[in-house]
Order: sequence, then structure tokens, then C-alpha cells
Amino acid sequence: MRKIALVITVFALFSGCNRVKQFATPEQMVEQALKIVKTISVDELNKLMDSEEIYTLIDVRQKSEHYHGFIPGSLVIPRGSIEFLIGKEKFWEEEGLYMPLKDEKIILYCRKGNRGSMAASSLVQLGYKNVFTLDGGWKKWELTYPDLTDKNLDMLSGGGAEAHDDGGGC
Repeated sequence: MRKIALVITVFALFSGCNRVKQFATPEQMVEQALKIVKTISVDELNKLMDSEEIYTLIDVRQKSEHYHGFIPGSLVIPRGSIEFLIGKEKFWEEEGLYMPLKDEKIILYCRKGNRGSMAASSLVQLGYKNVFTLDGGWKKWELTYPDLTDKNLDMLSGGGAEAHDDGGGC
């Protein structure tokens, strides 16, 4: 009888560990992500950009969003690709950059902060230890530092960018 009770207890413990947390809304997912990732303010990022500290700045929006305005020095890796590209040496070589190490500072941003938070959470789960999401995202940066923004005018005027898509306002 003790063996049966032990087997049931062990089964109950392990079956509970395999459950995937479910959320009613995407906002709840973002809230959960913010519990495990650090945020950086636009002022802190601005100071970091003026410092000698090494960091990697990644825009997780779609390329079509990036062309309309971005933080100088940022690299586009869309939210749907970041987990697959962050650790690919070939990708970084093609971009002319070095691949960030797991303990180096990585800052992610999107339009308002939601996709950036989700992407940052994924990188933490992949073992990156110094990951931040930009509080307020691109919109807060653009409003706070309008003179420190950039656009890819070649892509905008040359027809290379699709119609502006805000990714659902995320």
C-alpha cells in the first residue's frame, strides 16, 4: 500500500511540473515576463550610449517598422526570430558584428515595450544573464529624444519598406 501511495505522490509531483502556465490575455504574458526581466529607462539608455560600456541594442519590431524610425546603433531581429538568431555565429558575422556572450548587456525594444519584454524573457530562458527591455519602447524614446532618432530613408523612398505596420500596437 505504501508503494502505491508513493507512486501516486511522485506522479502527482511530476505531472504538475509539466504544466504550461496559461494566460487569459497577452497582457498577462507581458506582466509575467516583466517579473523575470530587467527594464532600462530611456534616460539610462541615453547615458549608456554616451559611455564606453559594451552593449548590444536590438529592435525586435518588424523591419518595416524599423525603417520608419529607430534608435541609432540598433540591429533589427524581429520578435519571431530572436530566439533562433541570437546564438547563431553566422548571423552575427553577416551583420558585421560579434555575437553577444551570455553575460553581456543586451537591450531589447519594440514600439511600446510589450514585444521587447516577451523577447527579453525568452533570452533569459535561453541563459542570457544581463538582458534588459526598454521601458516605454521606441515611442517613449522618440518622444523623449526626437533628435536622437534615425530613419532608413533609402528603404522608405525606394519602396523597400512595406506599409507601416505597428504590429497590433504592441
